[in-house]
Amino acid sequence: MDQTAEGTEFDRDRALDGALDTDSMITACQQMVRIPSLSGEESEAAAAMVDCLRALDYDRVDIDDKGNVLGWLDGEGNGPTLLVNGHLDHVPPGDMIDPYGGRLVDAARWNEPGMAIVGRGSCDMKCNVVAAAFGLAAIKRAGIRLAGTVILNADVGEEVDSPDGVQHLLARGLRADFGLSVEATGMNVYLGHRGKVEFELRVHGRMAHSSEPSRGDNAIARALPLLAALERRATILPPHPLLGQATLAVIDIGASPGGGVAVVPDRCTVRVDRRYIPGETPETLYAEMAEIVDAIGVLDSRFHCDIEEVNHYPLFFTDPEHPLVEIARAARADILDDRGYVGAWRFGVNGTFMARAGIPTVGFGPGNERWAHTPDEHVLVDELITAARIYGRLALRVCGVASPEWHEERSDGQWQ
Repeated sequence: MDQTAEGTEFDRDRALDGALDTDSMITACQQMVRIPSLSGEESEAAAAMVDCLRALDYDRVDIDDKGNVLGWLDGEGNGPTLLVNGHLDHVPPGDMIDPYGGRLVDAARWNEPGMAIVGRGSCDMKCNVVAAAFGLAAIKRAGIRLAGTVILNADVGEEVDSPDGVQHLLARGLRADFGLSVEATGMNVYLGHRGKVEFELRVHGRMAHSSEPSRGDNAIARALPLLAALERRATILPPHPLLGQATLAVIDIGASPGGGVAVVPDRCTVRVDRRYIPGETPETLYAEMAEIVDAIGVLDSRFHCDIEEVNHYPLFFTDPEHPLVEIARAARADILDDRGYVGAWRFGVNGTFMARAGIPTVGFGPGNERWAHTPDEHVLVDELITAARIYGRLALRVCGVASPEWHEERSDGQWQ
């Protein structure tokens, strides 16, 4: 962080903290949780996010043709641009009690300190987006003029791997020098996650009336050796010291014709989720699937199986030595007095598409990812406030300061 004179950094930090309206931020978080926003149904949450950014006096606010929300804090034009990303959609509530209540509860029930906001989308991740919106807006409210520009993006369709979110924005030309994902990281700096390739393996048989199954070749039975081979392969996959173990999981099986008709099926489709690490690629994983299929075919000439890659969520890994990693850890230390640790998500985040577009990206966010998609989803209030404070400092470190025009604190504690 630039420091032009004795006391400047202290004054700037004091101004940032004074300009952060924590009470309004927590209320806004609760209100966002109370808005159902399943994937493809984010319009009400997007409208609320637009209203929030306008109330926070972002320089420009926009919503695109897919429903992605964008807010700009414009700089003087001679500093880097930081793109901050989070998503507005959430997974179905399932059997969660009062999923859209947005209640404040004592976090002692989870052996955690203080109060928490509980509800679907609280940790994953509407509260994180709101905290980023407030933390970044405090820069302008404190009278700090950035050298570079901050772009906040709240996108859609993340939970269903939709191309309509940040991928759509990047395809239309959105660019930045650095990126930040505000997905939950337990308040540490994350460098990425494993990639994911999903394959459909279609095993072929021969149809027959189910009253005379011997006249056919049941594709379900024919797929059993494949399932066993996939299970064996899953036990010997390589690890990575930061991203963790590569994995393989069968996530769906379907037969055709199905639906209870009296037919021996002539097709059994096995869907495989393969998480990969550096040194592996979609091409090597396809070859892995082909090797498994070919080995079964050698033992059984009647075994026929097609392989198709049906989904790819790219590998995301920022070099631990990249300057952005140190910037993010230093911003954390500004508030928490230590740099924490570097880690990686187990699940995938949209920061991967920013990284693929050539934008060096790291993650930092409140909340523990273990609570995402669970009936106990929640995020700690203190972590939201701390994260908001850190976001402002991180943006200052990335974008630089053009000039300060410190706002004064009034006798009533408000900043003007």
